[in-house]
Amino acid sequence: MKKLFLCCTLLAATSFPQLSFAWGADGHQTVGAIADSLLNGTKAGAQVKALSGDQNLEKISVWADCVKGVSPEKDFAYTSAGRYPECASFETANGIAAMVDYVKRNNSTCHPATGEESCHKQYHYADVSLQHTHYQTGYTGTSDHDVVHAIRAAALVLQDKPQPSPFNIKDKAEALALITHYIGDIHQPLHVASVFLNADGKIINPDEVANDKSNNTVGGNALQCPYGNFHSLWDDLPGPFKHGRMNATLTKKARTLGLANAPIDQLPVLWADDAIRDASLVFGGAQFSKSTQNQYGSNWSIGLPLEYEKTMQNVKEDALARAGAHLAQILQAIWPE
Repeated sequence: MKKLFLCCTLLAATSFPQLSFAWGADGHQTVGAIADSLLNGTKAGAQVKALSGDQNLEKISVWADCVKGVSPEKDFAYTSAGRYPECASFETANGIAAMVDYVKRNNSTCHPATGEESCHKQYHYADVSLQHTHYQTGYTGTSDHDVVHAIRAAALVLQDKPQPSPFNIKDKAEALALITHYIGDIHQPLHVASVFLNADGKIINPDEVANDKSNNTVGGNALQCPYGNFHSLWDDLPGPFKHGRMNATLTKKARTLGLANAPIDQLPVLWADDAIRDASLVFGGAQFSKSTQNQYGSNWSIGLPLEYEKTMQNVKEDALARAGAHLAQILQAIWPE
């Protein structure tokens, strides 16, 4: 046996915000900071400054997660005040009103089924089966309001073009905050790809065999360790990356990347393909237990290979650099020189 339930050890050393921020606040802010540096002195950088006022991409990158503190079941009250330092700048009277307004506009327009999240929460991810190598609308786990379509919708607003249903983005400033966050999300592999398992812990392809929702590990959220779940493990950044410590190194790396030349609406698909590719590394060598049941549905335990922590750090480093470069790329495509 060359397996180690390393997930348990890693999770014991970390803590996870209840809002389940992809990458955590540090990761999203890192993506925004990289793009801020790449856009410095450009027309797109000037547009960012005009729309964000006294903030920047780094600061607004977490807004789309901060709005998750609005509780529709509590008459759309904002219930997270003071809990997350990264959200403090949005917790003024006007800022809270703006978050509440956004959630009201994007709560149920996608007609969520029983048990599904509010629409705006569904904008952050897709759940494409691990067996696919490319993103394609129509696969199990995709929708017209997944993260690929959410990036497209925000980009259209920034281009003064009509946005598709079910999105309701009120203006360019809101669109800029959203696209900044969603581009961070789409580069977190478990926000695009998911493993689907049967009751025996065997991987299945839901687009080829009979499938129901109980087979989806929901981007690793249903893969359990004693101290949390697999998705949370991937949301967190390694210690050396936290609080902007690696921003200069990652920005330097982002400047060297070759970027695909494609129409704006096709860029999110290419980035989703990258995330699916990364997911093959995320789940490489993993083993799964038989399923158990709790109040939320099916759960499995996951065992990971030795040296997994190194693999995880390398994938995260590459993904963060790409995310910053791609955020700058799409904004420069929207506002060319």
